[in-house]
Amino acid sequence: MLIPPPFDGSSNEPSYMRIYRFYREQILLGAIPRHAKLPSIRALAQHLGLSRNPVETAYAHLVAEGYVVNKEKSGYFAVELERPPSAEAPPASPADLLAGSTKTSADDEPIEPIKLDFSHDSVNMDLFPLRLWKQLSAQALREADRSLFHYGDGKGEPYLRNLIRSLLRQNRGVVCEPEQVIVTSGTQQSILILSSLIRSERGKLAVEAAMHPGIYRIFRQQHLRPVPIPLEEDGLSCDTLLTQASLSGVYVTPSHQLPYGTILPAAKRAKLLQWANRTNGWIIEDDYDSEFIYEGRPLPALQGMDKTGRVIYLGTFSKALAPAVRLSYLVLPPVLLERFDAEFAHYDQTASRLTQKTMELFIAKGHLDRHIRKMRKSYDLNRKTLIAAIETHFQGQANVSGASSGLHLLLRVHSNEPMEELVRRAAACGIKVDPASRYHVSEEESSTVFEQPGSPFSSFVMGFGGLTSEQIELGIRTLASVWTR
Repeated sequence: MLIPPPFDGSSNEPSYMRIYRFYREQILLGAIPRHAKLPSIRALAQHLGLSRNPVETAYAHLVAEGYVVNKEKSGYFAVELERPPSAEAPPASPADLLAGSTKTSADDEPIEPIKLDFSHDSVNMDLFPLRLWKQLSAQALREADRSLFHYGDGKGEPYLRNLIRSLLRQNRGVVCEPEQVIVTSGTQQSILILSSLIRSERGKLAVEAAMHPGIYRIFRQQHLRPVPIPLEEDGLSCDTLLTQASLSGVYVTPSHQLPYGTILPAAKRAKLLQWANRTNGWIIEDDYDSEFIYEGRPLPALQGMDKTGRVIYLGTFSKALAPAVRLSYLVLPPVLLERFDAEFAHYDQTASRLTQKTMELFIAKGHLDRHIRKMRKSYDLNRKTLIAAIETHFQGQANVSGASSGLHLLLRVHSNEPMEELVRRAAACGIKVDPASRYHVSEEESSTVFEQPGSPFSSFVMGFGGLTSEQIELGIRTLASVWTR
């Protein structure tokens, strides 16, 4: 069994890239025979004096590129290549691509910075099943008659709502009837609808002290009088919530908090449900990023734990499929469903009926489940690449949190420079980064444990869904060079 020699620390190349390059070349050269077992992640990490993460990332790259197969409970094994490796040079590695990614002039000076966007809401559109979507859309049209071009059911296509109900029961433990599912043309429209339904109730709406600014603005515009509640290391401060009087409800993102990435633990979920039951308050559960859990088992949705009908559940297909599909949904408790039927009796469905019919076929034929599994695998590779790159290039001057789920993590950089200067330096290199502070909706400086007055850390929301592994590596290497100089 071949094991890379211990690293001497003289190279600037990331540890995971050296491991990846070593095994790729040995497999291509035939030094590692087909079906040979590679060292376990733990054994190799111990041998090289590294954490497990660089080894996991290297192995993930090898699996993704077809050099190695991961057999569950057995380990990693070299695969048989279809062509003799000696016939041609090894393919370019991510490091090779990065080395030539910046255009230069005759004087070897960069002439155009690379544009990299670490936005939290970007997805990998290269993996969108465009051909399949076209086929299913054409099938929906073939099977339809002219009635398809009428307005349709104001709650959404009945069969689609039934499919969504089944998906939510199976994947998130949501308990509801198809009649409770309302299809919308996006999460913001879902927020507008539920705001109309609870606006008549007295009291203010509790929200997380840092959250999506667009949703916060809707709450304000709809006169729900949002009250920011501080955030702790494990999410919303339930103790603070309990001290608030005259609340009509609370808005939470328990599966992956934006921007800090926390997952609300079971104990706090139970406290929220007890609070709602005792006060008759509403819990607006935005199940943001719940499709992408990488570590551990996902906690069930609050809605499925609710026994008194106080949870309004929000979901979307934007992250799992594509934002342009414009399909989201909410699950209303029985009391609000009656209110919806009364207040929205003449409501016209804004989501395209053709898109809904196409989504019906996509779900019913099992394509959505397969696509999410594929995307989860791709995003997990990006996530590991991002963590490994931060570990390699920042060398202890930054830390990561909120990385066990979703399409973004929190990067906290130790720097004496103000946040604005770090953002400016990144922009000068053609890199867009989002400070976590732009999501703050509270005027209190200490509204989150992540951002304390006088802290030497600056926090950034680093999305990895819309970038390649090569772009992530290049972006982090560049940021480290201009932020820690």
